[in-house]
Amino acid sequence: MTEGPQQPYNPNQGWTAPPGPHDTPRTPGTPGQARQVLRGTIVGDPGHQPQRPARTPRAEWAPPLPGHGTRGPSQREHQRLGRPAAVEPDWAALADANEARARRRRRRLTGGGVLAVAAVAGVVATAVAGSGRPSVSPTAAAPSAPSEVAPPREPSFSGLSVQARLDPLVFISDREKDTAPLSVAGLFPGKRLVWSGRTYTRATAAKGKCSSAASADLAAVLRKNGCGKVLRVTYVGGEVAVTVGVAVFDDPSAAGRAKSQAKGYVRPLSGGGAGAFCHATSCRTTTNAKGRYAYFTIAGLRNNGRVTASDTVARQAGTDGSDYAFNRIVQRGRDQAAAATVPAVASPGH
Repeated sequence: MTEGPQQPYNPNQGWTAPPGPHDTPRTPGTPGQARQVLRGTIVGDPGHQPQRPARTPRAEWAPPLPGHGTRGPSQREHQRLGRPAAVEPDWAALADANEARARRRRRRLTGGGVLAVAAVAGVVATAVAGSGRPSVSPTAAAPSAPSEVAPPREPSFSGLSVQARLDPLVFISDREKDTAPLSVAGLFPGKRLVWSGRTYTRATAAKGKCSSAASADLAAVLRKNGCGKVLRVTYVGGEVAVTVGVAVFDDPSAAGRAKSQAKGYVRPLSGGGAGAFCHATSCRTTTNAKGRYAYFTIAGLRNNGRVTASDTVARQAGTDGSDYAFNRIVQRGRDQAAAATVPAVASPGH
């Protein structure tokens, strides 16, 4: 037996029975027309009575319609069903409880911070007291009021003093301030001079007038600029000898003019272990100034020999004598500045 295409069964819809040899006789007047069957009852039979669909009981709760919220059954529905109605939460009470918990948490954090600050302050105070320095006693307030912590007191400097530093150049530049005794022994102390690893021995020294301590040309320059006196010293080392002469003026301007106008040379000073040198022969000379002092050197061979252009020994001796004179003049200013330093008392402590 061949069957036609099958339809899925749906109890809410009719379905058409496929034709077959065992079908119920067709209704007259409807040749070839299939009869509809609804739930097993043939539609169109004389004895067919339409059946009323069964009534579906009302659901206790249905999903809300769009725009009508998402809450469950209403209080009236609960009363109809005999169940207790759901109570709406007290949102204001919940908010108050949450705020109270937050306040308690903040108080605990604040109290812990104050205790930590007090502990650190105690450690610092202990360390300061152990080191011998002025101790600072911090005052910790109650944990509920951290803003009341007293600030540490500033250390007191009463009784302490600070020395005001003075410029050494001021003393060697001003005649009224440059009042320390000036002598050959004070300006050139000691019997030996060691400079940059080279050793010289002091042979002789003298202090005299500017006109007799220099050649005619240099003496004229010294007098014109107000030279007061000249201090000379002679050192010997090996085969060379060098004389250093320091001319004293009233101010740095006069000393500077004497340096720039210098002609001739300071006279070599013989005596002690130094024989006559640099007489009617070539020698090395230098000219410089510092403060109110101008200083000169003349260096040559101890046997009064001629210094050639290739010579380095006499040149070095003249340079060493000039550097030493500069150092001694500056040291004179340092000594006077140190002696004139007056303690400056600091402001009283709190």
